[in-house]
Amino acid sequence: MSRMRGWGLLLVLCVPLLVYFSWSRLDAEKSRVNLERYETLTAGGSVAALPPLEQHFRKHRKLATAGDFVMPAVPANSGIKAWSIQPDATLLVVLDARADGRAVQLKYVPVVRSATGIFYDCVSATSAVHVGRFCHAEVIRSEADIAAQLAENTRILQSLPAVVSASGVELQAGTAMGSVVAVPDKPAELDHCGFQCVKPQSCITPRPLACSKIVDDDNGRRFVMMPTTTDYSGRQLATRSAADKACEQSLGDGYRVLRASGMSGSTKLTGGTEYWVHNDVRTESNCWEADYR
Repeated sequence: MSRMRGWGLLLVLCVPLLVYFSWSRLDAEKSRVNLERYETLTAGGSVAALPPLEQHFRKHRKLATAGDFVMPAVPANSGIKAWSIQPDATLLVVLDARADGRAVQLKYVPVVRSATGIFYDCVSATSAVHVGRFCHAEVIRSEADIAAQLAENTRILQSLPAVVSASGVELQAGTAMGSVVAVPDKPAELDHCGFQCVKPQSCITPRPLACSKIVDDDNGRRFVMMPTTTDYSGRQLATRSAADKACEQSLGDGYRVLRASGMSGSTKLTGGTEYWVHNDVRTESNCWEADYR
């Protein structure tokens, strides 16, 4: 009897250990799979929720916070358990995975450079051994640095120049309208006012196109903005491709019509002048058809 009681006691001790060991193995495998799924999801360099947040910033000149923005549904088989915009404008992504005994959480922190220059840097308390493949912490090295970056964002936003208004007559209801950039008197300020300098104007009025290209020189690669040498009425150009072709014919290979959300770089646009741009934030606000993204 004593031997049977001994075996019984051993079973009582071993069964919970066996269950715990099996559960730990399953949990570790689940975490590995979901970490790999998230890595695959971000292989293109971004999280699906970030481009809309960046677009919101360029459109409204403010960071999206909790209540300002409706998050899309979590993609299926993405490794994500939940994501949400926080009151401080960071994006919290909770993965369906555990590492070092804790749930894996990623914080995407906005890094503001100008009125159109923004990206979200990923930082996590989870070791880079587990998340370093997709959470690069390029600017913000640890969660302790988040507060300083948010304060810097506020400083930059408060120092942006005033919104530039487009010149011209008041447009009547029903007028076919496209988008122009009204370049500030000091063209260098375009890098700061960005999309806020984009205004509606009549498609009938001729004006140059603003064109752009990445060029290589002795100082490395840089983004340049230049005007066409010919004026166009917006209705002359049926599609965005046609606007690109006009830029290329005027300035050479590789020039494309300037995107309204990407006006940051070296500019040869003239201050106090309006130029056609492609409004990729509100594609319906172009004289031409947006035949590609």
